[in-house]
Amino acid sequence: MRIEQLIYIIEINQTGSISLAAEKLHVSQPNISQAIVSLEEELGVKLFVRSRTGATPTEDGKLIISKAIEIMNKVEELRETAGFQFNQLSGSLSIASVPSLCLSVLPPTLAVFKDKHTDVDLIMMELNYPQIIQEVLSGQVDLGLIAVARNYQSPNTQLISEHLMDCRIMAYVGKKSPLAHRKSITIEELLQEPLLISSDYLMNIFKKHGEPNILFKLGNSEAAKRIISEGIAIGFYTETGMRYDPYLETGSIVAIEVTGIDFGVSFRTLRLKSRHLSLPCKEFTKELKTIIAAM
Repeated sequence: MRIEQLIYIIEINQTGSISLAAEKLHVSQPNISQAIVSLEEELGVKLFVRSRTGATPTEDGKLIISKAIEIMNKVEELRETAGFQFNQLSGSLSIASVPSLCLSVLPPTLAVFKDKHTDVDLIMMELNYPQIIQEVLSGQVDLGLIAVARNYQSPNTQLISEHLMDCRIMAYVGKKSPLAHRKSITIEELLQEPLLISSDYLMNIFKKHGEPNILFKLGNSEAAKRIISEGIAIGFYTETGMRYDPYLETGSIVAIEVTGIDFGVSFRTLRLKSRHLSLPCKEFTKELKTIIAAM
């Protein structure tokens, strides 16, 4: 049994295809196929059922693959332990995050992390929830940062999710809006107003209470905030995401609490279970939690 054989079966399980695994690992397909056959002969079990549509692990294969993942994680830990010096942390770290965190806690976290670990190459992407799920599952990013319902359960057994913090979603109106003096507003009152919705999550909340008057469906953009500041529609953002927003700081838009329902989200990390949690990822997550705790 060789290390590369374990890498092969993990990648085939991840991609569902020997050819895709070969392409991703930059190894010829015949070499991978022969390596798998040799491993099956050595172990005395069939690991995959091959078909025109790909390769599916057998029950024995699933067990062997889970053990292979454990072994490869330990191998990576050993490599890092052998070569690790805290002040010389190196490698790469790719992160995909929802806009709310990109506008608030991520900038100071990235600044602190990069100042401590100058040799780590950081790649940062701002994406929506479905895109982050796809990027994490495909192995394109090490860490996803998502905003989901408080009772969130990971939609895929291949993913691991960890809670970071809970945050209220607030309604935001222009300073000249008749509602600008209000401290709170109910969901029923909001249903009577023109709304600017940025996500299916919010849409589903409103539809549980009635039919919302959706004037615009825009993301976390400057255009959306300009529309809110002009009093054209009411928008919705997390308190965290608006913490340093210039529209809010200058009073161009005003925050109003939404009462009568649980109107909030949970910010969580998301990563691939089969992917080794690297030291750069561990250190970044630690810095992120420190920044959040200080808010």
